[in-house]
Amino acid sequence: MYCTSVAAEPETVQPELIFGKQNSAPKYFARGSQQRGLCDLIYDSLKSRLAQKQQRVRIDPNLYPIKRVLAMVLAGDVHVFCGAGRNKKRETLYSYSLHPVYQPSNVLAMHKDDPYIAHDYVALQKDQLKIGAFFGASSTTYLKTFRGIQVVDHFTQLEDGLNAVARKKIPYFYYHDLGLSYLVNRSSLPIKLMPTKFRTYSHWLLYSLEMTKIQIELLDSSLEEMINDGELDRIREPFFKY
Repeated sequence: MYCTSVAAEPETVQPELIFGKQNSAPKYFARGSQQRGLCDLIYDSLKSRLAQKQQRVRIDPNLYPIKRVLAMVLAGDVHVFCGAGRNKKRETLYSYSLHPVYQPSNVLAMHKDDPYIAHDYVALQKDQLKIGAFFGASSTTYLKTFRGIQVVDHFTQLEDGLNAVARKKIPYFYYHDLGLSYLVNRSSLPIKLMPTKFRTYSHWLLYSLEMTKIQIELLDSSLEEMINDGELDRIREPFFKY
């Protein structure tokens, strides 16, 4: 159980916070969709809780590629982004929430007729596999640290990576289970997920350095409330059943 910190009462009205969205289902869905993504639901709860603390929030309804989202946060055009991995470079450019928002695992999509199973990264290195990956993702950066694995990371759409696997242009495609399980389960392509979870890690709320200390305290305390009252677990659970 986390202890909820009491954020300082703002002496003046804080500027509006803008929350950004990525073109990555099921984290986010487009405006007008009947579906609500994992981060859509997290945003809704945070916005409601922050309103009670007199902090105004606007959720940008547009969906952007991850590179564009990160550039917008860096410039201060967007202040908060849900679902970001951490690495040393990013930690010099942004700040992060006190607690993670969910824990994805890296998995491989493969052709349905492929019987191969690797149990860890060492096996992938030993077999010198050619693996597709999503351009710019922190998980792709991590995969590149393993010598011997041939990482093909020109893919900017997950669907393109899965199509390449289905057509046997590449044998495997690497990403986190939140995104791949959603796409594989709804796809008619001859693809499946390898059962191995290669790495489980955390995704966080990414904060712009343009945010005030008070705004960060208000956001972190609202997220802690979601953890303590169980709402965050209730939101996450349906997205990690597969």
